[in-house]
Amino acid sequence: MDSFFGIGAPELILILLLAGIVMGPQRISQVARWLGKTTAQLQAISRQFVRQLNTELAAADESGDLKGAIDDIQALRRQVNDLRQELKSAATKPITEGKTAVNEFQEMVTKSLTPANEPDNQKENRIAPPTLSSLPNLVEVPDDPE
Repeated sequence: MDSFFGIGAPELILILLLAGIVMGPQRISQVARWLGKTTAQLQAISRQFVRQLNTELAAADESGDLKGAIDDIQALRRQVNDLRQELKSAATKPITEGKTAVNEFQEMVTKSLTPANEPDNQKENRIAPPTLSSLPNLVEVPDDPE
C-alpha cells in the first residue's frame, strides 16, 4: 500500500494516533465499525452496478450488433494503418530515386570533365566541378514600384 488517498503510511499512522487521542478507545471502535459497514455497502453497490451494466450490454447486444461494430472499427483501424505505411513508402521512394539520380549525374559530370590521360601533377591543380551544395542561393529582388 503506497498511498491511501495520497497519504503515505507514516502520515496514516500519525492520523490514527491523533484520532485515538481525540476520540478515545470507545469511540474509535464505533468509527471503525461504521467505516467497515460503509465500505462494505459501497462495494456491494459497485458490484451491483457492474452486474447491471453487464446485463444491459448483453441484452442490447443480443443480435451481435455491438460486437460486429467493434470488429468493423478494428478492421478499419488496420486498413488506416496499412494506408499510412503505404503513403510513407510512396513518399520516400521518389526521394531516394531522386538522390541516386543526382549522385549518378554528379559522377557522370565529374568523369566527363576529367581528362582520361591527365598526369598526376595536373590533377592536383584542377578546379573541382560544381556540386549542388556549391551553387549560389536564389536572391529575392523587390518589384519596381514605377
